[in-house]
Amino acid sequence: MRSFREKQRELREDVILDTAYQLLLEQGYQKMNMDELAARVGVAKMTIYQHFSSKEALVIGVIIRGMKVIEEELTPDFESNASALERLEAILRKSLERRSSMRRINIELAAAVVQQDPAYLAQRDRLSAQWSQLIEQAKAEGTIDVALSTPVLVRLLFQAFQTDFDDLLKSGVVSADELAHTLISMAIKGMRA
Repeated sequence: MRSFREKQRELREDVILDTAYQLLLEQGYQKMNMDELAARVGVAKMTIYQHFSSKEALVIGVIIRGMKVIEEELTPDFESNASALERLEAILRKSLERRSSMRRINIELAAAVVQQDPAYLAQRDRLSAQWSQLIEQAKAEGTIDVALSTPVLVRLLFQAFQTDFDDLLKSGVVSADELAHTLISMAIKGMRA
């Protein structure tokens, strides 16, 4: 059982992450500063550094938190009457929405920095395991081709949703909705039995 102090620390960390997310949306990574973050949260700057060792670590925390939101939506009671393929499609849609908002944040943090972070890797592995479980369920339901490799499908889904489509979106050649529809349609149709 967690102590009151541990719960209080978790709550404060949640507020810091929520506020950092908002600041990143407003200002982007380069312009966001820890002084303003501390002021908005209502704590000393050193309190922020007790939770996150650097601005980089804070942004990685924001990214991981977004991944956890997606993970929580995979719980068994999430649209439990829907098929595994329908749940997977809903998760992909949520992932794209979250990814789109993260792009708006204009993070100038190198992808390699994020993808080498142990906490990020652990969260990615948890999501991969859950996506694998949904794919296996869909195979058992007969909606995904059983001859397709589940690890390859999971990797392809992660790669498709990590690909940078910003140039298409900025140029207006495609809307965010068109992008989401195309990626999800290709992924789902390509897996169907």
